[in-house]
Parts: sequence; C-alpha cells; structure tokens
Amino acid sequence: MAIRLDYLIFYIGNLSYGFDYVYTKRINGHAFYLRRPPQAEIADVNDENFDFYNPHFSTDTHTAFNWKYDEKFTDLTRIWDHYSDVALGFIEDWAEDYRAPVDPDSDQNVEWGVRFHSPSLKGEQLIFGVNAYPSGFDDFVNYLRSFDPETPTNVPEHLPYSKGKFAN
Repeated sequence: MAIRLDYLIFYIGNLSYGFDYVYTKRINGHAFYLRRPPQAEIADVNDENFDFYNPHFSTDTHTAFNWKYDEKFTDLTRIWDHYSDVALGFIEDWAEDYRAPVDPDSDQNVEWGVRFHSPSLKGEQLIFGVNAYPSGFDDFVNYLRSFDPETPTNVPEHLPYSKGKFAN
C-alpha cells in the first residue's frame, strides 16, 4: 500500500534574491499544487484556511460558483495518491542534510529544502541543503514543476515509486 502525503513543500533560493516555494497539500478531500515566487507571501501549510480547490471538481451538491483565488493553482485531487508515491520515491533515499562550503558572496549560495508530513510519520520531516544536492534532485524539481499552471516543466522519463521507507 502506498503512503499518502498530507503535504509537501519545496523551497529553493537565497537570502539575497528570496525563495521560490512550491506547496502541495491534501485537505478536506481535495489536493492542490501552488507555486509562489521569491518575495511572495510564505504560507503556513498547517493553516486550515490555506486551501485551494476548484468547485467544478466537487462531488457535493453545491451549485454556487464563488471563485476566491487570485493565484493560479493546479488541482491534484485525482492524482494525489500517485503524486505522493512518486514524490516520496524521489526523496526517500536522501539524507537529511546536504551542506557544501558557503560562498562569502551570499548571492552565490543556493539553499533548498523539502518539508513533508504523512499520517504514518511522527511529526514533520525536513531534508535540506546548501550548495549541495542529492541524486535525482533535478528530476525531483522538474517533476514538481511539471504541475505548474503557468510554466510547467517536462516530467522526467523515469519516475521512482516509494519503497515504503516512510510507511512506519
């Protein structure tokens, strides 16, 4: 049985230019992808009001259409289990910390991180790095950004699937 994520957040950038964030979250029976560029508001993924959905995909009987979002997002509801399986497949063999020497010119440093949670995990997990990257990092980023509604990337040819490391 595949493990299902509650959320996964990816960020990359530096203190000089800001951080690009990707939020993916499952809440109240639906799921979404949202990207926020550097200098945009950083969201609290655990806030119940941090919720994006398309009422057209709703299975309930509400017929009113009340669009409340200024940001473009992608509805991941129908593929959330597959998305969880692939996202975890990329990161489950990564160490918790990837740090290389820091450049004295802060513009040259790149910090990144992946924060995620699942019902089967005890607390939030964090994998991060500065100027160093794990195997498959670029493919992971391309996979995440393939859901971007404005500038999608190509999905990598070979997608990994979770082997269950985070299941317990």
